[in-house]
Amino acid sequence: MTLPATLPWHTAQWSRLCAARDGDRLPHALLLRGIQGLGKGLFARRLAASLLCAAPAEDGAACGECAACRLVAAGNHPDLHRLAPEQPGRAIKIDAVRELVSKSVLSAQPDCHRIFIIEPAEAMNRAAANALLKTLEEPAKRTVMVLVSSNPDRLPGTVRSRCQQVTFPVPPADDAIAWLTPRVESGSPRALLRIAGGAPLRALTAAAEDWLGQDAALAGELAALRRRERNPLQVVEKWEEQPLANVISGLKRLIADLVRLQSGAAEVDLCHADSRVELQALGEGLDLRELNLFADDLNDADRAMSNNANAQMTLEHLVNRWLQLTRRGGR
Repeated sequence: MTLPATLPWHTAQWSRLCAARDGDRLPHALLLRGIQGLGKGLFARRLAASLLCAAPAEDGAACGECAACRLVAAGNHPDLHRLAPEQPGRAIKIDAVRELVSKSVLSAQPDCHRIFIIEPAEAMNRAAANALLKTLEEPAKRTVMVLVSSNPDRLPGTVRSRCQQVTFPVPPADDAIAWLTPRVESGSPRALLRIAGGAPLRALTAAAEDWLGQDAALAGELAALRRRERNPLQVVEKWEEQPLANVISGLKRLIADLVRLQSGAAEVDLCHADSRVELQALGEGLDLRELNLFADDLNDADRAMSNNANAQMTLEHLVNRWLQLTRRGGR
């Protein structure tokens, strides 16, 4: 689905930065932060197009017609550079950052900005992030660094402190549901929004990839493992048929719900509120501390993916940890 050029929950952030530009107060380094699925990358690209446009509209949007806009649309504007991992989920390495830094010291074209977008910024390993520090401290004139991050806490504090942070909160649920409803062909927009953590664009992905169905299957397999009705190696083989990131994300959502239930959370706080009864049965008698430790294991596995984690070994470890966790929790 083609997304609109602007999203309704970006209005305040857009107005703020446009006012800063009009007052010649635009920061040289921005950190766009918020959970995944709020369109921060789309915002960064819209901002870059606006800064490069020869005749932006009254609301700050790029005209879409000038020579600069045509170059941006074609992906070859000489003053717009993007840095991302070579493969999704991998790290941004120091050599890539050094190449970006070498470009950043060049002067932009007269009366233009030079824009650098790093997305996701947290994919930079520590060496890469450190290589960016001097540029953040002493940028070339009319250079704007835009870091886009769904996990800004993974960035070194030295990087965060050198950027003006622009926060994208989750929009009100009713507003997000109103936006989602005409855009999803099947599934409850409210249920999709819950499983996406309140992020509308992530909810679209959840609908397209059937996260609700995938998570229900994962929950069933966890229940069968708890009852010792499934061979653990067969479960690992089944999970290996999916991208590792999908399995880990689904497990994180399910375990987060089990933790919330054990902590007495209300239904509205669950990712899978419509499966509360099944989740209560899955988590019955399990130790809250052990569940939290398992959640930590899942977070470790999530971070390890950027370092070429072995999928089979990762899944075997997680299955074994679940078996250990449920050994004392009854069958």
